[in-house]
Amino acid sequence: MCGFDFQRQYPDLGKPFIECHYIVPLSKLRPGQRTTLKDLALVCANCHRALHRMSDPSDLNSLRRSLSDQWDR
Repeated sequence: MCGFDFQRQYPDLGKPFIECHYIVPLSKLRPGQRTTLKDLALVCANCHRALHRMSDPSDLNSLRRSLSDQWDR
């Protein structure tokens, strides 16, 4: 999402950090429905928190556009 590189920023902490965001919220899954890789997005902790504050947490492109607009300034 944002391109933050934990390995470069925190080299002494070892392996990079990543969080898994469910594009389809767990509460929306049907009983017994399986999660697939296309249902998930790997994001940094800040982007993960931002996604959950949005009106539609599944709209990854909206957050990408917002971040891109900030970088272009």
